[in-house]
Amino acid sequence: MATPLHSKLINKAARDILKPIGVVRKGQSRLWLDDNGCWLTLVEFQPSSWSKGTYLNVGICWLWYPKDSFSFDIGDRVSGFIEFQDEDTFLPQAKALAEQAKKHILSNRLALSSPEAIKTFVLNNTVGDKQHIWASVNKGMACLIARDFTLAHQHFQDVLDCSDSREWAEDVKRYVQSLLVLSPDEQLDFVCRAITESRKLKKLPDTELHVAK
Repeated sequence: MATPLHSKLINKAARDILKPIGVVRKGQSRLWLDDNGCWLTLVEFQPSSWSKGTYLNVGICWLWYPKDSFSFDIGDRVSGFIEFQDEDTFLPQAKALAEQAKKHILSNRLALSSPEAIKTFVLNNTVGDKQHIWASVNKGMACLIARDFTLAHQHFQDVLDCSDSREWAEDVKRYVQSLLVLSPDEQLDFVCRAITESRKLKKLPDTELHVAK
């Protein structure tokens, strides 16, 4: 099937604006990835089921829990729907969306430039209380890589105390429990291995990871 014109224009806009700063397209999809080792900025030019055009979603995906799916852990839709009318009007609109995405990407790179910065960012921007299991996992991991073991364990305990008993939630609890029995240095190694496994499951390229000890 031939690629629709509006999709070609979206890809051109993203290629011209995002590719030069190191952002890569995932296959032939409308998802673009800014890879920062233990986290990604996701840029999704989301289609509509009803009209030709695109929404823009931008968010951060943490990689410290092994899973094959991508998730918008912080962030979501940043632009309403832009409908395709004709090439002359849609291409500038698509480029404006790509420029908007670029600003988010560069802002995230600056805000998440060190383990301590990641910790601060996660604690300040993660939505969810103690019963939100992913919020507690992400807060715990962010504290852990910043070597704040005391605060990390408090958030991990919130994971274990979460009332969610669905099968996937129990898997997360077992994952955290296996982490908590380790020494601090072993916990840091555990996180590196988890990130490496998460990257493999998402078919991301190999990268050398270091968590300071």
